[in-house]
Amino acid sequence: MKKTDNKHKDELFKASRIIKELGFEPDESMCDDRPDIVLPSKTNRRIGIEVVAYSTHRYEESEYVLYKVFNEYIEERLDKRSAIRYEIGVMFMDLHIPVGINYKKVKKQIFDEIDSLMLPNQPSMNRQYIESVTAWENPGVEHSFITCDSVVVYEKLNEKILLDCISVKEQKLKGYKMLAENCTINEYYLVVFFPFNEHAELRGYTLPETFKTDYDRIYLVDLCYENRIK
Repeated sequence: MKKTDNKHKDELFKASRIIKELGFEPDESMCDDRPDIVLPSKTNRRIGIEVVAYSTHRYEESEYVLYKVFNEYIEERLDKRSAIRYEIGVMFMDLHIPVGINYKKVKKQIFDEIDSLMLPNQPSMNRQYIESVTAWENPGVEHSFITCDSVVVYEKLNEKILLDCISVKEQKLKGYKMLAENCTINEYYLVVFFPFNEHAELRGYTLPETFKTDYDRIYLVDLCYENRIK
């Protein structure tokens, strides 16, 4: 590796499955900025890999809000009223994390919904977010904690965002090919990484026939799957 900073470690992680599929190990790769990764030459073929992350930020904000609300519920209500420490599993309505929630609007509602399901003799209420709560005593922890019991619902990827990601890297590719130090690179591959919290379905996607790219290969990759779309 030419550099070992966090940015390049992250790029290697995102492209690692493709690197291994091509017959290399990530630690054999040379990290640079133009392109992000260069694989060593084998059979007179040298490959440059550029990495980009797909992001709509839809679930990222919701997961941050829920993490904040759950921790404040423990601090402001649960651990104040009891010396017992709990591990709590929360199941959401429709079995998946809600999208586009606002911290100020949902905080009291979620507090009250958890209380209505945890505390005895609570009046029924119209719950919007929480389907059920399961609590276990856990004397081995200093503070109670909450986990989300939910299923991942994959959604159709946002094609405009994906094509914009590729187009930005397309402009960089033109510059890479003009650099003298890249004269030994024969092929350029693009890896588009899908973070887990995007829950985007990348399997089965194909590029529009009208979309033109100068990358020799383009891979869509998440933590479980990959899809070569060129």
